[in-house]
Amino acid sequence: MPPEASVTLFPPPSDTGTVAMSALQPLLLVIVFVAIFYFLAVRPQRRRAQEAKDLQTNLKPGDEVVTVAGIYGTVTEVEEGGTILLEVSENTDIRIANNAIARIIPSGVSEPGAQGTTGTTPAAE
Repeated sequence: MPPEASVTLFPPPSDTGTVAMSALQPLLLVIVFVAIFYFLAVRPQRRRAQEAKDLQTNLKPGDEVVTVAGIYGTVTEVEEGGTILLEVSENTDIRIANNAIARIIPSGVSEPGAQGTTGTTPAAE
């Protein structure tokens, strides 16, 4: 086989800087993907978990809440063992798990579907 027809699998490097950089490219790509995954998936999930934990630890009697099932009520007692007594109507309490609270309703804010709202809007004049 003549020398001009031979195929070399690994051509000699022309510059050592470009060879070192080309060897680091896969590693840099992996690092970029890990960083993107962390900022798009892991970090927001940790923030939501911390907010839920803060909500559960700050519950006190008298707080108006909404459960994950959509039940509106007022906290009457925070019990040991991770349960809450929730008053859903006059003289009707239900016992639910602490982590079943979705959010606290700020006082003075009317929620859609809560008692006393009709769901209609006033007519424009």
